[in-house]
Amino acid sequence: MSRAVKIIHIALTATAWGIFTASLVRFIVVWGSLPENLGIHFASDGQFDMISKKSYAAYPYIVTVAALAFFEIAALLSKKIKTGVKISENGDLKIRAALKILLDIFKLGFSFFFSGVWADCVIRQRPLNTIIPAAVMLIMFLSFCAFAIAAIVIKVKNPPGRE
Repeated sequence: MSRAVKIIHIALTATAWGIFTASLVRFIVVWGSLPENLGIHFASDGQFDMISKKSYAAYPYIVTVAALAFFEIAALLSKKIKTGVKISENGDLKIRAALKILLDIFKLGFSFFFSGVWADCVIRQRPLNTIIPAAVMLIMFLSFCAFAIAAIVIKVKNPPGRE
């Protein structure tokens, strides 16, 4: 993997974990001042549609940790999976590097939305701005499209036997 890809990977992963950690610390600090029952889930219009015990406010953190773990494991597995695609070794490495960055973008998206935005709205008991999840999903979708296009271009430009 190239140095640039390693730097991008470290930056995106550190940012995703940093958002999670900072938000979790904030949650722990304000725990005592939260009401016993609070809004914890949002309807499609951004208003709370579920009120529950404050312990359920940990939901966005659980989702974030699950997503971060899933994408970390997926990145590790992506090194070992045989794709069956007829491509040069160099092309294969490029596709795997692009996949790693895509998974890192997904990590950041989940961390930003759940630990950053969702958790903040729950802590402050404010409605969710519905543009934010749409924007995060759009960025993740466009990143996937860019990855798919890059993979096709890399495959075409790196046929087997050409190093």
